[in-house]
Amino acid sequence: MANGSDNLKDIKLVISGLDNAGKTSFLIALRHKYDFYERVKKLKPTIKIDYSSFNFLKKYLISMWDMGGQAKYRGIYIKYPIYFEETDFLYFIIDIQDELKFETAVHYLHEILDIYLDLEYSNEVIICFNKYDPKYKDNQEFTDRVEMLKNLVLNQNKDMKFKFFKTSIYDISLLSKAMSYSLSKLLNLEHINAKLKSFIKDYGSKYAILYSNSGLIISDHYTETMDARDFDEIISSKISDDLKFFQRLADENVTIDGRLTCVENDMEYVKKYEIEINNIKDLFYLGVSAPPKRLKEIKEELENFQKVLENTFS
Repeated sequence: MANGSDNLKDIKLVISGLDNAGKTSFLIALRHKYDFYERVKKLKPTIKIDYSSFNFLKKYLISMWDMGGQAKYRGIYIKYPIYFEETDFLYFIIDIQDELKFETAVHYLHEILDIYLDLEYSNEVIICFNKYDPKYKDNQEFTDRVEMLKNLVLNQNKDMKFKFFKTSIYDISLLSKAMSYSLSKLLNLEHINAKLKSFIKDYGSKYAILYSNSGLIISDHYTETMDARDFDEIISSKISDDLKFFQRLADENVTIDGRLTCVENDMEYVKKYEIEINNIKDLFYLGVSAPPKRLKEIKEELENFQKVLENTFS
């Protein structure tokens, strides 16, 4: 899209899906990072389109278009494709708990994708299986629902690229990863990705996660031996804990250079970085797991990571 105010590049994210799929709750949860349930449980349905925006890394103005999901509004959107023009990323939200609406949701998705094909949309379509609450993570029926919907979408849309996420307002790490995916695609992260991968390969780290000051995951890498259960039980909880930690620092105006905690048989070190972007200082946090015997080496490497961030963002 064209450049916005203050020389920021405008990025348009469309958040679509049926009514009651959880789109608005999804967005509010991302804004508040934690302790958000009281704010979203009494929400009224979005009327037509709800707009919101935020500054991302002093480079982009991210505009979110929350498209109301009631049938009368869905008909308007399909009739007037102008609503979808200049979209940078499409998020389509499916309520994984409401099996009776699966057929309608997939049909609506196909209608939207036909429009995007005409508009020559080239990025991935991000599908979020929402309301995949923690109590369902080991439920075979819900696993089967996800796989069935994935196959249905992929088989009927050969000309589009997709990225799938399971999301829930009760697990902020999942929401953050889903939203961070599109934002990280905007950046040239080649050197950052290489460095994070080196922590995994060279030092035996299980994970390395780079956060923006606002809590968005910019880049994350994990050991290949980590299975889905390990991720759910170890990583998701750590991401949620880190996000709450960053929020407390901001709320209480606390200055801290790093934090060391024990995770399973490893240590986790979170280091803060201050980078100047467009003449404005911004903060980043890098969380890395470390075998105790490699902690000193990793901390030394984390000092060198400052230069990588500066070369990427300055």
